[in-house]
Amino acid sequence: MIKFFLTIIFLTLTPYITYAETRVIQGTGYVNSVEVLKQLVTHQIPKTEKICEIKRVPANRSNQGFGADNLIGALIGGAIGNQLGKGGGKQGSTAVGALIGSEIVRNDKAKANDGNFVEKEICRLQKIVHTETSEKISGYRLNIEVDGDLISLISNRSYNPGDIISIKKQIKYTIN
Repeated sequence: MIKFFLTIIFLTLTPYITYAETRVIQGTGYVNSVEVLKQLVTHQIPKTEKICEIKRVPANRSNQGFGADNLIGALIGGAIGNQLGKGGGKQGSTAVGALIGSEIVRNDKAKANDGNFVEKEICRLQKIVHTETSEKISGYRLNIEVDGDLISLISNRSYNPGDIISIKKQIKYTIN
């Protein structure tokens, strides 16, 4: 019984089954022309750059400390105080004169700094991504003359016009 059903199925499907044969023929062709195929490649390259700008910032309190200018002011003030003082008060007058001379220089510095602000160059390091685009060879389009026909194939290898190359040709025969 099973054989009977298989025979019926086989006879029903037989008109739709096609038989095929493929033949592979090794031949040669002549390179007629070569076109270089290129593609654009984009690379993103991170770089660290120093960025500087002039900014108005609060005056640095360290500028108002005791420096060479303050020393000169204290010496001049001390000398004037020493001349004005008499007897045992000379030492006190000298000290007061030195303090006044130093304070005058400090106040002049603060006025030169425009009150509370100064202009300074402020620098910082910043990561910046640069985009670079370059061309890359992606392959070669070969126009090859084979059996009197001109065919176009893409290859990863470059050839020169006139080169003889080996071609594999596949022919498939089927019944319609």
